[in-house]
Amino acid sequence: MAAGHMERNYLTLKRNYIYTALEDVEDAEWYWSPSEIKEFDWLWRKNKPLVEIAGELQRSEVAVFLLSFDRVAKGKIKARKGWKIW
Repeated sequence: MAAGHMERNYLTLKRNYIYTALEDVEDAEWYWSPSEIKEFDWLWRKNKPLVEIAGELQRSEVAVFLLSFDRVAKGKIKARKGWKIW
């Protein structure tokens, strides 16, 4: 009864199916240490390609791309030429 009340009053968008983005990307890594982020930022500012950064940090290219997207979106690093996030 309480669940029905909450659905009627608070859940204005009902979904029959929920899609989880990047759920099946095996080499997506989400956790980074502060020292890895500091090194990533330094390599990014040196304009190293993502492939080289991935090699330096011993991470997948997907993981490095996701970190770069996160850092640019949060204003921690500057987007590179040709990058448009929003």
